[in-house]
Amino acid sequence: TPIQTAEYMASLIRTESEKVKILDPGAGNGLLTAAVVEHLIARGTAREISVVLYENDKNIQSLLKKNIEIISSYCSQKQVKLFIKTQKENFIVDNQKYWEMQKSKGLFDIVISNPPYLKIPKEAKEAKAMPSVCYGTPNLYFLFWAMGIHNLKQDSELVYIVPRSWTSGAYFKRFR
Repeated sequence: TPIQTAEYMASLIRTESEKVKILDPGAGNGLLTAAVVEHLIARGTAREISVVLYENDKNIQSLLKKNIEIISSYCSQKQVKLFIKTQKENFIVDNQKYWEMQKSKGLFDIVISNPPYLKIPKEAKEAKAMPSVCYGTPNLYFLFWAMGIHNLKQDSELVYIVPRSWTSGAYFKRFR
């Protein structure tokens, strides 16, 4: 995600809570999280930020780790408590148990993502984890999006980059 896009996405966040819980389900190099943390600190209201990052691509995990250190250092300088948990599991499969609950209470105030864009077979473990929204050959981005919504607290904020293809077609009918 280009820095300008990450900064724009972060600027859309309106929360002014002192304690904020963030989920970045496709963390990549951590740039979106860094932009959100910087935005929250610049607003002057956040005193404690908890972040859960999911990244299962081994090729980028070392860069993510370095960027987490930079984010942590920045928070320390600004006297903001930061708690970061990095998950190396598959976000969709790891959260299947929450999807299966009829009413999820949600854990996060903010869910932000530039999810992976990839068609997957209807037999894929991610599609099988979320059968109520899958039809035909699903795309990972909308599964990330649906699971992100499911992980959100009531009246919280979700900021995603998604193509407009979800607005039409049979593949996305159940999701819509």
